[in-house]
Amino acid sequence: MHASPSRRRLAVALTAAVAAAALLSFATIAHGETCVDVEVQNLRPGQGPLMVAAYLDAASFRKTSASEKQVQVITETQQVQLCGLNGESVAIALYQDLNGNGRLDTNLLGIPSEPWGSSGKFSALSAPTWETARVPLGTDKIVIKLPK
Repeated sequence: MHASPSRRRLAVALTAAVAAAALLSFATIAHGETCVDVEVQNLRPGQGPLMVAAYLDAASFRKTSASEKQVQVITETQQVQLCGLNGESVAIALYQDLNGNGRLDTNLLGIPSEPWGSSGKFSALSAPTWETARVPLGTDKIVIKLPK
């Protein structure tokens, strides 16, 4: 029994999609790009999205991210994967956008009024810098605990 023309077209399209995905994956590996897994703790489920950004050097830190993601918060601890990264170090900065306005809100003194954190040596008393936030790219998992 022969497949109908529409089933043959579907099979060809699926085969092409799988081949394209394999080539893209190979190209990413060939150029030394990688992904980083981030575990974020102390989130507030249902109270706004998590905004995550990865930076690859001091010049771009907190200005131009190499990879970013917005994630719906459904549990207190969530995993986020950022891909397309290269180099020796990465710095992760994130916050939970409680009011959904797309930016980290601050009070009159400039202190964040929404939960935020960074990779590396986090201090709630000062803004992260490239030097305090960077970690080696290739770290198995970066864990960031937001203040409660």
